[in-house]
Amino acid sequence: MNDIDSWFSQDYAQAQERFQKTTHLLERGAIEVSDGLTIDWAWSGNPQSPHVLVFSSGLHGIEGFSGSAAQLYLLSLNPEISTLWLHVLNPWGMANLRRVDSANIDLNRNFLAEEKEYQGAHPTYNILDPLLNSPSPPKRDFFLLQVIGAVLQHGYENVKNAVVTGQYEYPQGLFFGGKSLQPAMSRLLLFLDKTLSHRERIVHIDLHSGLGKFGEISLLLEGESNPEQVARAQRAFGSNLKSRYDRGGYLVRGGFTSALTQRLGGVRYDGITCEFGTYNMLRVLAALRNENRQHHYGQRNLFAPSKQRLLEVFSPSDLRWRSQVLLHATTVYKQACVMLND
Repeated sequence: MNDIDSWFSQDYAQAQERFQKTTHLLERGAIEVSDGLTIDWAWSGNPQSPHVLVFSSGLHGIEGFSGSAAQLYLLSLNPEISTLWLHVLNPWGMANLRRVDSANIDLNRNFLAEEKEYQGAHPTYNILDPLLNSPSPPKRDFFLLQVIGAVLQHGYENVKNAVVTGQYEYPQGLFFGGKSLQPAMSRLLLFLDKTLSHRERIVHIDLHSGLGKFGEISLLLEGESNPEQVARAQRAFGSNLKSRYDRGGYLVRGGFTSALTQRLGGVRYDGITCEFGTYNMLRVLAALRNENRQHHYGQRNLFAPSKQRLLEVFSPSDLRWRSQVLLHATTVYKQACVMLND
């Protein structure tokens, strides 16, 4: 694992070029997003296998820096298991150092089943909206103290779930899930329907960053998991794996892997969110808030301090952290192979 930094791209264009170069001998293709931005995909192993691993990255654009690095590193190990690699599902977000897409939509809150479901917000989010989505450029306003006050008033778990579950009423706000399925995500789902719906067994690892302790890994099993499913997953992944319904987990409306659970009803599918932990939740939330305010009410500059702070909380420059990402990714790939055959 020499030269750890080299696996982490400087920007989306470099990550895209590296992925395309790394997979040039494999079966591969791309789903067009806009203006040269693509969701690139490739197969390693046997593309026709009934048992398939899926490794996806960058659904939350800026989180694609760590996800892409993990994918490039794993591909360098020449994996033989049938694996579909989905590289940077939100290329606009990664290219513009945002977690959301060009319409300010959190794509991991965008996969709802019907148009009529794209509405509503947690009652506590309605109360917190003036704090979370202040209509002005970033400035010092004692945000962390105000959040602590909100936690004392409303309770930590309530505030956490209010913020991260997803909301559909504040288009310029954090964790906005949109008003309909985004066109690029619709094209992605059609591709996955065609590619995966006839398989027998799928284990899907969706790579993220920002949740959990620095340098550690969290694995969240999607869906209303039954005890047998949880036991099977924990045999492969150990105690790092939790159900979203376990204490300390959090629920998400319109999640990607939850949508695939429904769409791939004839397939034995397990969707697992893999989080590379960075900084504490309040620091991450503060960075998200400042960047969002900068985007909507300040100058849009990739080198703005708010952009660089956001990049740091989702892809820390610390070499020890980056080394852990590659080590965790290798372990998770091996564990996913075990689960695929269980």
